[in-house]
Amino acid sequence: MKRIIALITLLAVILLSGCRTVKPADPSPPVILTNTDSVRIEYIERVRIDTVTVEIPVPVESSRQVVRDSTSHVETSLAFSDAWINTDGSLGHSIKNKDSPIKADVSVPVKDTQTNKSSESIKEVPVPYPVEKKIYIETPLSAWQKFRMRSFWFLAVALATSLLYIFRKQLLRLLCRLRL
Repeated sequence: MKRIIALITLLAVILLSGCRTVKPADPSPPVILTNTDSVRIEYIERVRIDTVTVEIPVPVESSRQVVRDSTSHVETSLAFSDAWINTDGSLGHSIKNKDSPIKADVSVPVKDTQTNKSSESIKEVPVPYPVEKKIYIETPLSAWQKFRMRSFWFLAVALATSLLYIFRKQLLRLLCRLRL
C-alpha cells in the first residue's frame, strides 16, 4: 500500500512538472539573399549662353575717281570720302575704309559636361535558417498553469517525505553505522 502511494505521488509530480508551449512554432522556409550588381553612370550636360565681344577686322581698300562735273558724292557704311576740284577744273574724289575693327556682341553657347559614376555591389549570402524576430507577448496564465505553479513545492515536499518514509530503515541503518 505504501509503495502504491509513493508511485501515485511520483506520477503526480511528473505529470504536474512537465512543460510545453501551447502553440507549435510554424517552420518558415530558409532565406537566401541574392547577388546584385549595379553600376550607374550619369552624364550631366549644362549649356549656358555667354555674351562675348568680337572684333571684326575691316579690309583696307581704297578707291579713286575723277569726273568732269561740279558735284560728286561717294559713300559707304564703313568708309569715308573726299572730294576736290583740281586746277584744270576737274573734280577729284577719293574713298577710304576705316582702319579700326568693328566691335559686336555675340551670344555664344558654352557646354559644361559633368560625369557622375556610382556603383553598388551586393554579395550573395545564404542563410539556412531564418532569423526570427522574437516578440514577447505577455498573456495571463490559465487556471491549470497557476495550479501547477502553486502546487510544485507542496508536491516536492510530499515526494521528499514519501522517499524518507520508504527508505527510513535503510537510512537509519546507515546513520547507526556512521555513529559507531
